[in-house]
Amino acid sequence: MKIHNHIIPKAIRRHSIRLWLATAITMTATLAALTGCSADNEPENPTGGDGTSVTFGATIAAREGHDNGNAPTSRAIPDGTFEEGDWILVHIDGERKVFVYRTADGGFVHDPSISSLNIDPTPPEWKSGETGKDVLAYGPTGVIMYDVNEGYVFQCAVAKDQSKDKDYEGRDYVYAAQSLDRGNPALTFRHGMTRVVVRLRPGGSLTSEEVAGASVLLGDKNIFLVADIDPQTGTLTAHVPTGGNQLQPQTVTPHRCAATPAGYAVAYEALLPPQDVSGKLFISARLSNGTELGYAAESGSMLEGGHEYIYNVTVEENRLVVTVTDSDVPWQDGILTTTIDGKEFRLIRTAEDLARFARDVNGDGVTSGSGKTDLNALQVADIDLQELAGSKDAALRALAADWVPIGNDSYTGIYCGNGYTISGLRITTNHSYNGFFGSVNSPALLTGIHLRDVQITGTIGRYTGGLAGLVRSAAVTLCSAEGAIEVTGSTDSNDAALVGGLVGYVNSCSINRCHTTVNIKVDVTLTNLVHVGGIAGWCICSYGNNILFACRADGDVSLTGTGTTTFSMPLCAGGIAGYNGSNDNRSYKIDIYACQATGDVTVTHTGTKAVNAYAGGLVGYNSVLGDLEYSYARGTATATTGGNIPGFAGAIVGYSSGTSTVRKCFGAGAGGKGTSGLEAENHNIAYNTTPLKGEIKETVADSWWGYNFSTTIYDASATPAYGISIVERVFDHSVWNNGEDLWPAPYMEWNGENK
Repeated sequence: MKIHNHIIPKAIRRHSIRLWLATAITMTATLAALTGCSADNEPENPTGGDGTSVTFGATIAAREGHDNGNAPTSRAIPDGTFEEGDWILVHIDGERKVFVYRTADGGFVHDPSISSLNIDPTPPEWKSGETGKDVLAYGPTGVIMYDVNEGYVFQCAVAKDQSKDKDYEGRDYVYAAQSLDRGNPALTFRHGMTRVVVRLRPGGSLTSEEVAGASVLLGDKNIFLVADIDPQTGTLTAHVPTGGNQLQPQTVTPHRCAATPAGYAVAYEALLPPQDVSGKLFISARLSNGTELGYAAESGSMLEGGHEYIYNVTVEENRLVVTVTDSDVPWQDGILTTTIDGKEFRLIRTAEDLARFARDVNGDGVTSGSGKTDLNALQVADIDLQELAGSKDAALRALAADWVPIGNDSYTGIYCGNGYTISGLRITTNHSYNGFFGSVNSPALLTGIHLRDVQITGTIGRYTGGLAGLVRSAAVTLCSAEGAIEVTGSTDSNDAALVGGLVGYVNSCSINRCHTTVNIKVDVTLTNLVHVGGIAGWCICSYGNNILFACRADGDVSLTGTGTTTFSMPLCAGGIAGYNGSNDNRSYKIDIYACQATGDVTVTHTGTKAVNAYAGGLVGYNSVLGDLEYSYARGTATATTGGNIPGFAGAIVGYSSGTSTVRKCFGAGAGGKGTSGLEAENHNIAYNTTPLKGEIKETVADSWWGYNFSTTIYDASATPAYGISIVERVFDHSVWNNGEDLWPAPYMEWNGENK
């Protein structure tokens, strides 16, 4: 063992002091119950008889879904198991006595050989009738122990210079506070320090090379390096010196990360005791030209133990622009979970977390039922899937180039994106269900998911959407997607091809307050139906009501087909939906309410024989029992069939059957009224390519009765802000934003009224 006197306050050194430094301990913990654990250090005789010494194993959380004991490693310490001779300090049954334990014979055993340090040399024993003992264990980082009034005070400390591997890795304090079961004695450890990550990227006229060469410091002689260990729980609190020779606050030199995320020039990390850094100069950067820049932490910036804080820093010529990502979860690698409203959620912090979640939902991708389709997830950070391209794992690199949809068989859980973004989705393979999710089924909920830079290309499949290929009897709330879908090929003679900016095929769902900016281009040879929409390709109601409410689509929709087909409505495209209607005349509601589309819609058949083509600013074909109300479109809708014969096109709908309803809608796209099958005078619809201020609002936000449907509640102050429980809410014309006088927009954060 090695004594690091350079981190011990001089005032402490006159007491009995010993620092325990183990060479390699790595443990992880979850926010709730640990699952899928493996014992890496189990004693040979764990139970022991009365009067035998208490020994125990160490449980390390394994990756869920693995049965080979593959424990994840800490980001600070690269080894994943206890090693022979590692040391920890132990208190038992709340006594102030201190016992030294070390690994031996596969488990932790008491070491009586260090009696000269006021450590009780008598090993703790099991007493008659005892079934367990309360244990507090901690180490291996520099633990400072000293006697005060015949008791002990316990502290640990980090180095002010963590630039070297040993000074960073060796300060990873871990602890366990739990009851030790006599029948199966094992402890589960967790991290006590705060992990701080600082990522630098260039801004202004600076280059990546200039930023990568900048030196970074944490604090301006204001960072506490010593932490007091709670004698009951093992948690840490920053030790505030009272003067004298005690170690005063310092400036910390962080450790340069081995890998830097895409888009950044360099990244640093440091381990710090938990502390309040509010108002303190926290990040300092010096450029190669000598310019010094600083960032002062905002009020309320509390660094909590066991948590990770990521500072994304844009370095400009004369300032640092900082975005703080407080994931508010432990920073260990591996699977973490939390429980909200009695439901367990997998925490999604990184692209690798997301890939692992998708793999566990999908199973082996071959055997039906091999996946955990009801897993719940809570996203706690922005994620870029293209970061997987730099992985050492070939399977992860493949996902960056060609994502495998979550739930390609079925997904029935809750995924709460909580307002964070997922960037860089790429799909090139023709899956049956194409999208970030594949097939989503009852009782699933997708909420608060925001996709950016979506690119779905290649051969057209059955169902394709930016968010999901198919959603059936489920709910999608407060989601968005941006990017492009460009697919070509031939349709399946046995099934339709349905493409949506958000969802390809929607059946008996509640999709509300969602937004897409997805340019869609579909070019196919016909043998079956092809329906395309800015939000959804096809909306029907086989099992219950189907509602698209307060959705907005801003992308262009282009559908080109060739070949022949016997279907009467083979080519349908709309700014919101390609097709909307019941497929079996049931009495379920099939409604599109309070929606807005701004893009152009173009449907073209290039064959020699005329094939019906339908293009609508809002809906291509509004069919049996389809209800379209209180919505408007700005884009131009055009439809052309073989031989340049005009198709069915309209600023609002391409065609509306006699059993459907279109009312209180407005069309502003160029190309003429052209609302096939409708007469404006009889249906309370309006058309004007140059609307006056308030004209559209007067039509679409006209007082109308409350509409009740299933949704989630958005509350920016809540955790999570995007609710995870379905509620029934009543919405009315108030959903239209009062601040938009000429072009009103749905107010998506409005939660409606209680039922």
